[in-house]
Amino acid sequence: MNSLAHTRLLALLLLAIGFAIFFSKVVRYDYPLTPDTETTVWDFEIYLEFSASNRPVRIETFIPARSVGRDVSEEQFYNGPFGLRLDEEEASGNRKAVWTYRFPQDRKVLRYRAQLLGESGRTPLPDSMREKRRRSTPQMDSDLERQAFIVWSSDLRRRSADDDSLAELTLQQIFEARDVDEVNALLSSLPRPVAQLELARAVLVSQGIPARVANGVYLDDARRRAEIQHWLEYHVSGEDKRFFPNGEPARFFALWYGVEEVVAADGVSELDVQIGLQQARFAAQDLALSAGARGDWPVQLFSFDQLPITTQLVYKVLVTIPVGILLLVFLRQFIGLQTLGTFMPVLIGIAFRETALLTGVFLFTLLVVLGLTVRFYLERLRLLLVPRLAVVLVFIVMCMAGFTIMMASGGQRLGLSISLFPMVILTMTIERMSIVWEEYSAEEAIKQGLGSLAVAAVSYLAMTHPQVEYLMFTFPELLLVIMALCLLMGKYTGLRLSELIRFRELAGKAK
Repeated sequence: MNSLAHTRLLALLLLAIGFAIFFSKVVRYDYPLTPDTETTVWDFEIYLEFSASNRPVRIETFIPARSVGRDVSEEQFYNGPFGLRLDEEEASGNRKAVWTYRFPQDRKVLRYRAQLLGESGRTPLPDSMREKRRRSTPQMDSDLERQAFIVWSSDLRRRSADDDSLAELTLQQIFEARDVDEVNALLSSLPRPVAQLELARAVLVSQGIPARVANGVYLDDARRRAEIQHWLEYHVSGEDKRFFPNGEPARFFALWYGVEEVVAADGVSELDVQIGLQQARFAAQDLALSAGARGDWPVQLFSFDQLPITTQLVYKVLVTIPVGILLLVFLRQFIGLQTLGTFMPVLIGIAFRETALLTGVFLFTLLVVLGLTVRFYLERLRLLLVPRLAVVLVFIVMCMAGFTIMMASGGQRLGLSISLFPMVILTMTIERMSIVWEEYSAEEAIKQGLGSLAVAAVSYLAMTHPQVEYLMFTFPELLLVIMALCLLMGKYTGLRLSELIRFRELAGKAK
């Protein structure tokens, strides 16, 4: 394999990995693409009020289960004197809050609150549900009902071409067809539509199609007494599907799975169950980061959210430097700008973060002019390299201190930023510019100096743009994309724009 093919293959691999993680964050975990994006979350509450008469009380309530693609945060339990235990069923993923008290009296109130981020039709079902299961016939009250179920489900299978059409035919027979004897005979005593959904689930599972009955709320409007909704979730022909008997909502949230009631209570009377919903708006970035922190390992690996805040602030600057490097490579390889040193302009652009652009350009020009004057004077003394650099560095420090004192005496805050202007960058720039001045010409030195200043300004504007800072910090996998682009640009051997301009007369004569 030659070097060009090797380079392209490596760049393609880096692009694939970087974009795969990037789109996984955006699509699966809803990472926003802009820093000021807000999203709607829902304040969810289960409010239980009941009467107790001095006998043991036990109340079990389903609470939202956590899984990939579903966010539950800010959970709060208001127990009063009651004991609380949380139970979790590994097979179904259901969670229950179990409140107990031995001898309560009078009216009591229990509450559960949380914040929910809604699901939609594209929210993935858990991997465990996508696995092909064995066919199984559900438990029936009598052998006659069991036989009727087997005959009816077998007939549905014969009348369908594949699993997808079988699921559609089953739902049509149960929810749309009128007076189907088998459906009426097999429906359980559960209230509709739970009984219908459970029958559809039993048919699909009996034919090897994973399915479950989901119960939850539709997130469409603020409600004091939200109604529990029921729907069917199943995986067929490699696709996740949901069937909503009352029409598909824009957003919803599944609270538990199965056909049990949301609340089961012993030892109470006059039980009043209220489920409340209320909209609230939060920064989408914070919600996405909290969801991604519980996600897959590639998402956790390419994330700074778990680092200390002081470290995060450092990396917010560091991860933008490759953007400046990418612009530098493009301007040098394709435009043909000449600069002092390889990455010196990007370092100058970083220095502008402490002074702002216009002030930084003015200070940079002034200090370079003063430094070159001292540098040329020191040339007459014929000093060695290291002592000469040391003298220039000390002079730069003195100039910076002088500017700081003048600005501070004028009561301007800018003086503090000037004192942070990197000294070594200025010293090496002055030394590099003086060498070009001596070996080539003053015109070449000035040209490279202006080129460096232009690249530094462009790099500064790119590295400090809020959108760039946000994307690079939130999606550090884009560093792989930048690396791939640099690899591809490294194989460009054509003419630069400056060379096309310089040789345009020769090109005209050649025609």
